[in-house]
Order: sequence, then structure tokens, then C-alpha cells
Amino acid sequence: MMAIETWFVAAHAVAFAGWAALFALPWVGRRRAVLAARWATVPLCLLYLVFLLTHLKAIPTEAGYTLAAVALAFERPVLLLAGWIHYLVLDLFVGSWEAEHGGEAGVPYPLLLLCLFATMMIGPLGLLLYLGVAAWKRRARGRIA
Repeated sequence: MMAIETWFVAAHAVAFAGWAALFALPWVGRRRAVLAARWATVPLCLLYLVFLLTHLKAIPTEAGYTLAAVALAFERPVLLLAGWIHYLVLDLFVGSWEAEHGGEAGVPYPLLLLCLFATMMIGPLGLLLYLGVAAWKRRARGRIA
């Protein structure tokens, strides 16, 4: 089996391919970019599943469902990696949703790009930024119409 660090790098390479498709949206087309990003989540989901199923016994249960239990689980590198892959998948899926929804909401590409970058780097704050930009665009369109 590959070393944990190798799996970490491989997971990032797959996620990066999805993000690259989203960032190239004007050149590859919105539908193709969104599909590429969503397909990139599939091997990441499978990798997450493999790590979780093969290491279920490593998940500590003595601390219950507490922050201390999560910290204890993340002391094990393989569970930390599974948690990180979880973030990679969800952030990429949220970015694909932003790219898809941005077309309907009329979000210009430069603002969408900013939101996508923020989502890639600081997940929830990028989503919050996107929701604010989309609401602003909807409101601006409502005033014009």
C-alpha cells in the first residue's frame, strides 16, 4: 500500500484537476467544467470510503461523540487523511455548484473566480462570499427589470 503522504498528494492532484476545470470555465464551457469537477469527486469519495472502511477499528469510541474524540481520531494519520479528503470533496462539490448556479444568477466570471478561489482555500467563507455575490446580482437584476 502507498504511504499516507503519497495518498495525500494523489488526492490533491485529483482535486486540483477538478478546480482547474472550474477555473477554466470560460474556455471549456460551464457544463463541461461543472461535470469535470463533479467527476473528480468520484475517486476522492471512493478513496475516502476505502480509508474509512479499512480503518473503522482505529476510530476511538471511548470519548463518545465529542471534540476530544475527534482530536483523538485525528491523531491517527490515516483518519486525518480521510478527514482531509472529506474537505477536498465537499469544497470541490460546493465550487461546482457555485459555477453551475453562477450562470443562472448572472455572476460575472471575475467575481465567480474570486468566489471559487475563496471556496478552494477557505471553504465556508468562499461559499458565504458566493451567496452574497449571487444575492447582490439577483437584487440588481430585480431593480433593472
